[in-house]
Formats: sequence, structure tokens, C-alpha cells
Amino acid sequence: MKPHFIIPSQGHISLNEYRQVKGNSLKLARTINPKEIIAELKASGLRGRGGAGFPTGVKWETLYVDKSEQKYVVVNAAEGEPGTFKDRFILRKNPYALIEGALIAAHVLNTTEIYIAIKNSFNQERVRLEDALREFKEQNELQNELQGELQDIHIHIVAGPEDYLFGEEKALLNVIEGIGPLPREAHYPPYEIGLFATPNSRNPALVSNVETYARVPDIILKGAESFRTLGTVETPGAIICTLFGDIKRPGVYEIQPGLTIRELIDLYGLGPKEFNVKAILTGVSNRVLTSLNLDTKIGFSSLAEVGGGLGSAGFMIYDESRSIPRLTQVIAKFLYRESCNQCTACKTGLGIASSALDNLLANNTDKLLIEKIILGVKSAPQSNRCFLPVQGSILIPSLINSFKEEFSKTFQNEILQSEYELLPRMIDFIEDENKFILKQAEFKNEPTIEDWKTSERIIS
Repeated sequence: MKPHFIIPSQGHISLNEYRQVKGNSLKLARTINPKEIIAELKASGLRGRGGAGFPTGVKWETLYVDKSEQKYVVVNAAEGEPGTFKDRFILRKNPYALIEGALIAAHVLNTTEIYIAIKNSFNQERVRLEDALREFKEQNELQNELQGELQDIHIHIVAGPEDYLFGEEKALLNVIEGIGPLPREAHYPPYEIGLFATPNSRNPALVSNVETYARVPDIILKGAESFRTLGTVETPGAIICTLFGDIKRPGVYEIQPGLTIRELIDLYGLGPKEFNVKAILTGVSNRVLTSLNLDTKIGFSSLAEVGGGLGSAGFMIYDESRSIPRLTQVIAKFLYRESCNQCTACKTGLGIASSALDNLLANNTDKLLIEKIILGVKSAPQSNRCFLPVQGSILIPSLINSFKEEFSKTFQNEILQSEYELLPRMIDFIEDENKFILKQAEFKNEPTIEDWKTSERIIS
């Protein structure tokens, strides 16, 4: 395997085999002062691989210097972003890197408590995790010397619901506590109010996703300077991309940042299927990208400069045969449905936008519909506890503004719309066939799984 790449061509079959390939970063880390580990992570430039790309070393340092007696390490394995399958792929192919990364974090934070929150439906991934944990236990690696004595490390796997918001870090903590996927107030981040907190104990929690923890072991073994030889200055290391849509070879690919979107599509996806690329979605948190952005380099800053974002590195490709108004309709319905209803403005605003899009695509000629859509999503973020309403306020107007002519023709009934477009929510990946299995339809005008299998009109 390439240095700092974590996905083997064939999945690691045992902890011993993983160690033969990668070495024993956990053993080394437990001999290093936590301050030195944090310094190495900061020097590496590792950024979170699941959202805004917050510097990992800074996050670890914030928890390290906190004076609270009880701290927690929490792994977010509740992957649910549309168009993303990379964390589940890691768990299937290399759960050892994740577990080592989480154990190194526990060493740094001087804690014995690790929680891995995962969706109940991720059966294959849970089995791999459980088997790997048994191997660590059999080799007595779930013990560490803390405060001068050998203590057991407790790793809890918590299975949760299918809700999109389960993956939001504050909602994730609530699921672990048995409350449900409801985000806490925005001014209570996990490093302030963590797990099982009481008035006398804040119990701060380090929350990161699977890939972020899995990147740590190689940095410990090979060093920050080695990590920075990959990628770009602002996005060093490797990243794992999910590539899906109107391309010849969908899949999950580990790449170096700095590659352009066009190169990702051509080199890994083997090019567009039939028509030219029309739109690119990088999750549902950023504005849409178009064919004008194909030569944008993949990285946090470079994508942000064109209004996009790296996030969890899911790239959904739509070609010129696709209906952007229909796609916008499905996105609005998705965000409206997944809103938890704790923040009234969010549910109301997204509901207005979704209803207006339904009316627009039902050949309603009300001239105020476009204004209603934009007003709805723009009004959704008010005292919001999570980022979901902000996502809608960014992505939906960008779709309307980037494809004004198509929306105008829809309004004037001058364009024949497809019956539906899809926002892929992935439940499985058949690697040998480069094929994703998608979640069953939830909304009117969405295809069923059988439609996706048989229809040439739908992305395969």
C-alpha cells in the first residue's frame, strides 16, 4: 500500500496481517507524550474528513487541555450524507486503522471510554468492527497504563436509527444517551457538553468520523512531514471519494487532493456515460457546481473558492439529460423530511420551499413560486440547532440561479420534465461490480429500487 493510504486492494483479513503491512502505531503512540502526538497531528495538517475540515490536532488539543476528569472519545460512523459511502468502505476493508486511531485518542485524552455510533442497518460493518475488537482484546491491546496503573479500555458500539440527523455530532451524542437524533442547542458543542453530562461534570467528548481517526496511525508511524508529501498545502494527505452518477464506473476511490474534478471523473470514473456533465453535487451542504467548475482542484480551499465544499468527498454527477428542477424538488423534500422539527423556522421554511417546488412542477403558473422557494429556504436558518436549514439556504438557491433558463422554461411550460431525478442514499456497494444499491424511494415521483435497476433513464 502507498504510505498514508488506508484502503487496501483486498481487505485486511486480521489484525496481524494489518500490522505486517502497516506496523504497530498503537504500541508506539503509547510510548509518546500526548503533547508530542498533538504537535505531530497539528504539523501534519490533517483536517476532519467529514464536514468543514476542522484541523484535527487543534480539536484534540482543545480536549487535552480541558481540566474535566471524565472525557470521551466518540466515533461518528452514522454515515448518511447522500452520495457518500467512504466510511462504510473503511469499516469493511480496514476497521483496524479506525480502532487504532480511536485508541490513540483515548491515550492522549487519558480516558478509558470510547463510543462508536453506527446505524443499525450497517450490519456488515458492525460485524467487522466486533470481530476486529475481539482481536485487539485477545492481544491485550484494550488495556493501557493510565494514571500509573493498567486499566481496561471500554469500546461501546451503539446502533442507532436511519435518520439523516443521526450523523450530526450533537444529535449523535443524544442517540448514545438514548434520547434520539435531536441536535442540541448550537452553543453546546461536544467539547463543552459531552456525554452523560451532569451539572457538576461536563464530560467533554472528542467527536470525529471514521476516516479522520483512521488517518492518525500512519501519521504516528511515518510522521507529519511524510503525510504532507501527499495532497496539497491546504489539504494534505489522502482522501477517500465516493463517485456516483452519469459516469461509466461509479465507486469508492482513495486519491490525493489536488486532482481536478475532471480528472476524478475521467481517470477513476472512466468518463461521462453518454452526455456531457451538467451539474455536480458534493453532498447537500454546498452550492451546486457546473461544467464550468470541472477543472477545479479537489481540496477544502479550492472547492470553497468556487462555492462548493469537500465535506465527506461525495461527488454526484448529473449529465445534460437531467432535469435540475426535478433534482431540486427531491433535495427540498429530503431536507424537509429530515428536519427534526425542533426549530420551527427550519421545518416551516423548508416546507414552503418543497410545496412551492411541487406546485411549480405540477405546471402551476403562479409567478411567485420561484420567490416562494427562495424565501422559504432563506428563512429556514433561524436560531437553528444544526446546519441542515443552512444547507437548504445554500444549495437550493444555487440550483435555481445556476440554471435560471431551465427553471424559466419549466415555469412557462416550455420544457418536458422527467418524472423524477434521484438523490442517491446508499445502502450497499458491490465492489466487484462497481455498483451501489440505493435506499428505497420515500417521496412521490422517486423511482423504486427496481426502477433504478431496470430503467436506462435512471442513473445505474
